[in-house]
Amino acid sequence: MSVRRTVLAASVLALALVFSSGASAKKPPPPPPPPPPPSDQSPTAPTNLRLTVNGPYSISLAWDASQTSSSNWWYCIQRDGLGCIRVDPPQTTFTFSRLWPDTTFNYSVVAITSTGKRSASSNTVTYTTPADTTAPSAPTLSLTGNWPVRISVAWTASVDDVGLQVWSTLLVNGSPYGADQLGFRSALVLDRSPATTYTLKVTVRDYFGNTNESNVVTVTTPGVTDVTAPTAPTNLRLSSESSAPEIWLDWDQSTDDTDPQSQILYDVYLNGVPEHAAVGYGETIVYCRGEGPNTIAVRAVDTSGNASAFSNKIVFC
Repeated sequence: MSVRRTVLAASVLALALVFSSGASAKKPPPPPPPPPPPSDQSPTAPTNLRLTVNGPYSISLAWDASQTSSSNWWYCIQRDGLGCIRVDPPQTTFTFSRLWPDTTFNYSVVAITSTGKRSASSNTVTYTTPADTTAPSAPTLSLTGNWPVRISVAWTASVDDVGLQVWSTLLVNGSPYGADQLGFRSALVLDRSPATTYTLKVTVRDYFGNTNESNVVTVTTPGVTDVTAPTAPTNLRLSSESSAPEIWLDWDQSTDDTDPQSQILYDVYLNGVPEHAAVGYGETIVYCRGEGPNTIAVRAVDTSGNASAFSNKIVFC
């Protein structure tokens, strides 16, 4: 009887162990949670960069967008892998409207985050602009004033096809009057002779040496009818800005019996040598000549060539 009880107890214990082991096998410990995704990965590279030619010196770029988890990022358009023209998403296009002539441009695009994460580069597109062989547009020259010893002219703006600056040169009887001018569209031609015919023309050139010219204006200066000189300028003085070698001058303006003050020319005599200084106002800047003191005086000249007496003299330098 005791043997049977012992066997039964052993069987119950074995079953309990089996059930306990099975229950443990069915409930393994849970795996650890995956790490959180990075908050600032490098963007994916822009793709399919392509180019559209709008004109000889204008192109448009377009590309397929990058992907990034960053909330603060942008595209950089680079030339030859350098520099950065910023384009903010979602925009994926950019237009260059004034490319330099006769130059090869290699463009690519990268995406960059505010923390410096950078994508791989897109593919590269290449465009070569043609040389600039087109002259600026021809200006129109017109006469704006005519006096016995002066002529004034003006001309319309000359436009370059590439949008570059245009230099102008005024020709009087075929010879340049002054140096090439950038941005000027008028001139006062001094030191003419009364009752004399002159031909005037403007030539223009762009950066690449393409040239054009205006119409020709022919003008005959009138004879002299006014023989009265202007009053002498007075109170010639140094301005407080004077500092060698610059001599800043002020004076009280002259008056004339026929010309308004706006048309009176002032010549500055520096050590006896004249130079045209101002028309219509009483101030100018001249420069010391050589070492030692410089003696300065001013004289007024009207449109008929009548010259006034000298102003008071001052010494500087």
